[in-house]
Amino acid sequence: MSIGASITRDSSDEAILYALRNVAHIAQLTIAAARDWSLTGVQRGQYAADVMVNDAVVAALREFGWGILSEESGASGFDAADISGLADQLVVIVDPVDGSTNASRGIAWHAVSLCCVDAEGPRVAVVAQLAQPHTEYAAVRGRGAWKNGEAIRRGEARAFASTVIGVSGPPPANPGWWQFRANGAAALDLCLVADGSLDGYLDCDEHGVWDYAGALLVCRESGVGIVDAFGRDLLPLNHADRRTPVAAASTDILDRLITLRR
Repeated sequence: MSIGASITRDSSDEAILYALRNVAHIAQLTIAAARDWSLTGVQRGQYAADVMVNDAVVAALREFGWGILSEESGASGFDAADISGLADQLVVIVDPVDGSTNASRGIAWHAVSLCCVDAEGPRVAVVAQLAQPHTEYAAVRGRGAWKNGEAIRRGEARAFASTVIGVSGPPPANPGWWQFRANGAAALDLCLVADGSLDGYLDCDEHGVWDYAGALLVCRESGVGIVDAFGRDLLPLNHADRRTPVAAASTDILDRLITLRR
């Protein structure tokens, strides 16, 4: 299959996954050539390299005939307010550089996140580290999740006092967990919950859907619970909407994290 082949809702999951992996590779090649890490001033925290990678990724995605919702360039190719209005259309939710501040400072913990959604929700996702060692997480609805091609499942549930929790933003005082990690890339951080490296993830700020959509499917397919802390739908298709994702290896840990956030 060529990179320019049209892919529709009737296409196989394998074809969609192949396409997303090709696009992720384009992002890896593009960011490797990036030299300008100045802030654009157009969006908060947007770097010139974000735009460079976004332009390459969006150009590749358009060849497949998909709708696109990107952090850097907004919505194009569809007009649905939420996934229920997509009918037979496929939309890819894109974060071209999740963790771009890390990238701007030479920290390898940053990724491209791609999530193909249809009217039923997330269908196929790829979260691929943009720097070496290029760790890749992938998931297909109803078929599982993988890290570098190996199937993953959530880790063993621990007592809350023994947990290590990933956070974004300042954590709450005296949370009761053992340790926390603030790594700076929500998609990759959530995937660490999916593969059992972390026991949970707490968003102490808020995120656009592109920040976590790819990891959402990876978490679900690995058996990790993931919700919005305030009970909202996690898949809005409005560029302005923000959510507060919380994920955990057990219901008890998830409930404790939600209570801390509220």
